Amino acid sequence: MNPKNSAKLGQQLWSALSACPPLSDPSPQRDRLWLVAREDICTRGSTRVTPLGSSTQVVVTADHATTELISAMTWLIAHELQARAMLPLELFVALRGVATRGASGSARAAQSDRLHGMTGVPAGMSILWNLDAMGAA
Repeated sequence: MNPKNSAKLGQQLWSALSACPPLSDPSPQRDRLWLVAREDICTRGSTRVTPLGSSTQVVVTADHATTELISAMTWLIAHELQARAMLPLELFVALRGVATRGASGSARAAQSDRLHGMTGVPAGMSILWNLDAMGAA
């Protein structure tokens, strides 16, 4: 991601967070923060991401945006005081990292989707199918 763009997105997130009363209180400002977070940190196209603790990249697409938003906002609510003390770019990097690379982020969801229904496969291990041996036409 372009550093200039990251700084701009961080500023938008920081401004939206700064305008909010405590995140535990429902408010129009908190609703706007959710919208800004969705626009600024969620994946729109397709990118490769390495989940924290893994050495294998997975493809993350816009289909994972909801997972990213929920992951980022859950972290933000749990770490509100820390987040409010961050600089705009730090806030962007933290939220994007949690949204994509964190334990409940999109990369883990994509990894899980890839292995859904398979057992005995170590995390990060590629699965290869020999279609000729299976008699596939």
